[in-house]
Amino acid sequence: MGETALFLLLIGASVAAALFWIFRRRRRIVLGEDHYTRGLELWLAGESHGAVAALRMAIEAEPGSIDPYLQLGNLLRTLGDAKRAAVLHRTLTIRADVPEQKRVSIALALADDLIALEHWEEARLVLDELENLALGSARFWRARFRQWVGLGDTALAARALRDGARRAEAGTRARFQSDFELYQLDRALRAVRDGKLGEARQFLKGVRQGAEHDARLDYVRALLAAAAGNVDEATEILTSGLVAHPDHMQLFLPALQDVLLRSGRFERTIPILEAASLADTAPPALWIALALLYEKLGQRHRGLELLAGKAGDPRLTPDVAAPYLKQLAADSPQADFARVWRTLRMPATVTAWQCRGCGARQPEPIWFCPACHGFGTVVLTAR
Repeated sequence: MGETALFLLLIGASVAAALFWIFRRRRRIVLGEDHYTRGLELWLAGESHGAVAALRMAIEAEPGSIDPYLQLGNLLRTLGDAKRAAVLHRTLTIRADVPEQKRVSIALALADDLIALEHWEEARLVLDELENLALGSARFWRARFRQWVGLGDTALAARALRDGARRAEAGTRARFQSDFELYQLDRALRAVRDGKLGEARQFLKGVRQGAEHDARLDYVRALLAAAAGNVDEATEILTSGLVAHPDHMQLFLPALQDVLLRSGRFERTIPILEAASLADTAPPALWIALALLYEKLGQRHRGLELLAGKAGDPRLTPDVAAPYLKQLAADSPQADFARVWRTLRMPATVTAWQCRGCGARQPEPIWFCPACHGFGTVVLTAR
């Protein structure tokens, strides 16, 4: 074979090898992209374990990729493995080939990992570095809020929500504003219970008068007035709240009963309670409370007539009527007790304040769940 032929053969072999390498690399890239896409699809479909496997295969097919690492970490965090998620995201932060905008996403993911691990100070340091890069990001302000809550700084936590309402993406600002007001209401509620009435008033200044949080605002205002010794104002707010917010009766009724018990001013509340009892949404507990007020005023016949008119309502159970039955059993003729008993239905379940987000129980109503950082998630539920 001549030198020319040998040279051409070598050139051909080199070209073939290069083409083969390029083909293999392209095949690996396409394969990685297929696994990455498949992983995201499985994640969206709720098949988490399959998504983890697919994302790992995408990383194996293309180790130099970025998005599969990032999303695998995010998925692991949602599955409760924030420790491994943080390892993945830290690995990305030290790579020199990561674009600047992608670095912001990676840093936010790492902050979320650290928050999930309750490494509050480390999360603060990460978010501090993002201060000038992610001010328009709702995710940044949400992480900032949770980080300050974790560090116990409620003032800076509130500021993070307020800044989110001003600076985050337009579509998220209303939610931030709503959460900010609920958080301020929660701070005010806790301040009233701690006897810090001045602080409570300051917190309420950040809550706008509007339909969304009016019931909670009225409730806190009433407790504040009662704590300050303004019984007339507290009674007026609570009785008006019973009529205006019948779906929040579980807030207003116990508070009103407590205020009335301390003040003895039952007569002025009777007409408002009677009006509230006529609403279709009025809970049976309101009827019992009204019947007990009639009892205190020596007007038992009115209470008996009220409950007789509610006969057949499945919500009127022995559990609900227990306070009134106890009163009748103590000092009334057996006929009256039997008359009320006939109006009752099957026993109701016992209720308690519980977060519908994480299940944490609370001894009394609050507006912000400290366990899962949920807003307005603590509701009265059946045990």
